Amino acid sequence: MVMAARISHDPICTPSAWMDRFRSDDLDEVREVIARMDGEHSRVAHGSGPLGFDMSRLSGEIIMAGWARASLPLTIRGALPRPVLHLWASAGSRYRIGRREYVGGPRDMMFLAGGQEFSRHGPPGMIMAISVDAGRLLEEVAARGAGGHGRSMLATQRLILGRVTRARLAAHVRDLMEGSAPGADRRVAQRSEARLLSAVADVLIEGSAVVPTREATSARLARLEEWIEANLDRPLTAGQLCRIAGVSQRGLEKTFELRRGMSPMRFVAERRLAAAHRRLARAGPEDDVTSIATAVGISHMGRFASAYRQAFGETPSESLKRAARRRY
Repeated sequence: MVMAARISHDPICTPSAWMDRFRSDDLDEVREVIARMDGEHSRVAHGSGPLGFDMSRLSGEIIMAGWARASLPLTIRGALPRPVLHLWASAGSRYRIGRREYVGGPRDMMFLAGGQEFSRHGPPGMIMAISVDAGRLLEEVAARGAGGHGRSMLATQRLILGRVTRARLAAHVRDLMEGSAPGADRRVAQRSEARLLSAVADVLIEGSAVVPTREATSARLARLEEWIEANLDRPLTAGQLCRIAGVSQRGLEKTFELRRGMSPMRFVAERRLAAAHRRLARAGPEDDVTSIATAVGISHMGRFASAYRQAFGETPSESLKRAARRRY
């Protein structure tokens, strides 16, 4: 990391000169650096020429803010460890969660609930995001009674915000930067984080990104998802999932729709895609696409290739070739 110079192209607020900055034209290096902060993920660049990746980052106690740009289109696939609100993304950015696709407009923001896999197809340009500690965010929401008397959970949502709300969020980010500057009173940064946390909670509640859930239901679904992950190689049916979860099909579908934004069987398909990608990325010289797909329960190669490309921005055979290049 090197210290950042002022970046003037950010339409939300400009990163301060003292913030950490990372720049690279090496896609593998970018992937490794981001993986250390946000977890393992897939990152594919499209087109030719320098990548031009340029990132500045500010880390507070409960909130992190980041600015990044690239000179090439990118497809990113992964699950973020913390909830993230994309305050700004280049026009034409596309997000895919399951079969749902969201295309960002000039008034859109995208909220990504932590732990849920998504794909983002981004054109060249800027993205600005804030990441919030999930526990503190849910505490703030619960204190307001947004989820009733039960427990609340966060749901991935596209949010359409007015100019005033966007300006208020940007102002809080600027205050946080100023309060976090070298030599500043740490209490100023803490107050700025608290105000920004409150503003994010407002946005999520108003945008229906906070939904009520029961403790027992959350635990049951977590166990079911672990069971699915351990049994991807087996033929799985909706009836089996209902039996393992101990709920009706209607209840299971409703819960998955709230928790993951997709049906239970689509969740199975998504987990198989993710498992296939992990195996392709670590493939040895004896492996091939068909054997890897079959090992995780995929039987229709044509549909697999199409869904894989939508999710990861490249074909399974291209992922396999990338793994071979890394071996040598």
